[in-house]
Amino acid sequence: MRGAQLCIIFVLVALYLSAGAHQDKTQAEPSPKKYEPAIDQIKKAVAFLQGDFEATGTSVVDGVPTPFRERRRTNATGFFLRVPEPRAGEDLGIVYLVTNRHAIRVPSADGRGEGPYFKSLAIRINLRRPEPDGTQFRKANVDVTDGRGCLTWLTHPDETVDLALVPIQLNPDTVDFKYIGTDLLATADILKKHSIDENDEVLFAGLFAWHLGANKNYPIVRHGKISRLSEKRIPLDLLNPDRTAELHLADVMSFGGNSGSPVFVRIGGVREGPSLAVGGYSYYLLGVMQGFFPEGLDFTIDVVQRRGSAAQNSGIAAVVPADKLVEVLETPRCRASRLHALGDFMTERNRRDEAEKCYLEAIKLLEQSAPRHTDLAVTLESYAALLKRAGRLGEARLIESRVRAIRAVRCE
Repeated sequence: MRGAQLCIIFVLVALYLSAGAHQDKTQAEPSPKKYEPAIDQIKKAVAFLQGDFEATGTSVVDGVPTPFRERRRTNATGFFLRVPEPRAGEDLGIVYLVTNRHAIRVPSADGRGEGPYFKSLAIRINLRRPEPDGTQFRKANVDVTDGRGCLTWLTHPDETVDLALVPIQLNPDTVDFKYIGTDLLATADILKKHSIDENDEVLFAGLFAWHLGANKNYPIVRHGKISRLSEKRIPLDLLNPDRTAELHLADVMSFGGNSGSPVFVRIGGVREGPSLAVGGYSYYLLGVMQGFFPEGLDFTIDVVQRRGSAAQNSGIAAVVPADKLVEVLETPRCRASRLHALGDFMTERNRRDEAEKCYLEAIKLLEQSAPRHTDLAVTLESYAALLKRAGRLGEARLIESRVRAIRAVRCE
């Protein structure tokens, strides 16, 4: 698996999560022989994330507190989201690995994920067939920052939105996984359309820190109810009440390692609304698990496993709404990443005019939003390669000089 830069693949796979009428239209009906229960598909859309870091501890030697350094590890959950790209083909899309922003950061001294960003994270994902030693998972590194200090993941401009995602490439012939389609996002319009409220069940699949699985990943599934839908912003820090975030609340137990899990709302049967209808169950992605609300701490949401002490879990979990995920997908850098991938796709098929339009649009977005980011340098390199194929060598040399100037300085 390559690093985060341009780790993009157009895929033909979609995730079905409905036993009723709601289905991803980009894939034909699965044959009965290939039917999988919705919960199994949800679990296959999940991967485990691990970050290693050094921390300072204290031990007592001959009655004297003595500091020491030790290696520690964070555990979190991520999931795969597919964004369709009709310009590349009806059944094609771009895949992102989604988790919380705090999951890609080193925990700070108080235990929250607000330290520096990791240089890389390990992603642990199941394989279709066991290895010779019997293991059926593989670990691979995903870059978080590059050599210039640029954050390779995509985040929300609002720091209180605890989301991060990165384009990723997986081989469907060797890796056993599913994607969640963007048509399953429970945005505000979907919540209203289906009269989704505190009557409805939620469930999530995520990492169980006590037992990831010796031979393969074994996500756990937890169920609960919606407690409150996002209407008013919620304080993130009891000592700083002005620091708030938009969150859904769920009456479901979440613990360390569950951060980044996809949280689904399950609806079906007789629905309350303008009219009544009977149907099968459908699943929508309500949002992304952020953490739980502890009792007796100075901050609102506990996002990581603590060492040495544990706060009482109130049983109420914080869920970043799906609308916020849509907003990240529409940021200039994220849109540019899809345009770059589309440009590469068109180049491979010798559709140079279309490829050039994609590259130029991506470059314009990045020049306005991230003029010193490596994303711009990499996109310019792809554009220069296209110009060379077209025999426009003078233009290509000018582009390459811009690339050298960007790479010569640190990222903003």
